[in-house]
Amino acid sequence: MIKETLPGLYGWSEYNQEKKLEFNGLLIVGKGESVIIDPPDLEKNDEVELKNIIGSHSSSPLKGILLTNVHHERASSLLKNKFSVPVWVNKLDKETLEESTDNTFVGGESLFCGIQAIQLEHQKTPGETAFYIKDQKIMILGDALIGKIPGQVNMLPPDKYHDPVKAKLGLKQLLEYDFETLLVGDGTSILKEAKEAVKNFLAH
Repeated sequence: MIKETLPGLYGWSEYNQEKKLEFNGLLIVGKGESVIIDPPDLEKNDEVELKNIIGSHSSSPLKGILLTNVHHERASSLLKNKFSVPVWVNKLDKETLEESTDNTFVGGESLFCGIQAIQLEHQKTPGETAFYIKDQKIMILGDALIGKIPGQVNMLPPDKYHDPVKAKLGLKQLLEYDFETLLVGDGTSILKEAKEAVKNFLAH
């Protein structure tokens, strides 16, 4: 099922048995365009529903599929073909994509729907990127932080990083931004007072 979590922001999930977490994808509609982020697989009914939602926002055409990191390629090839839009990934992760793309971004760049790309250092992949929507106070993360426990955030297991200590220090950059909502690629998102949850985690 696809839900409108916030105005112009639609989400759906696929439960991953191995990780015991929901894998989350987004459709964002704003500023006269729309974009899909980190799309997990969809049930057939959800494919139809997604197509209908995108069709109902014909004044905000779908521009592409954004990936927070190479491991969130997920169903992007399927949706790329279905909607005839390109997949975009951080330039540093381009070479490890399963399906090649010429569409890349770098940290600091402005993307679709008013999204700002924030390059995160020392993470699971070189191109790990946060997506920030300033006017809605929304931060979107892929693998940088996950939501195992509702209302809290965690990092991935230490063996996923070259240096877990540096990885955690690299996340302090997020506190430079004003956000109320944190949408995570894995687990449960935090819709209110999310920056406090991030601050609490990074303080320990």
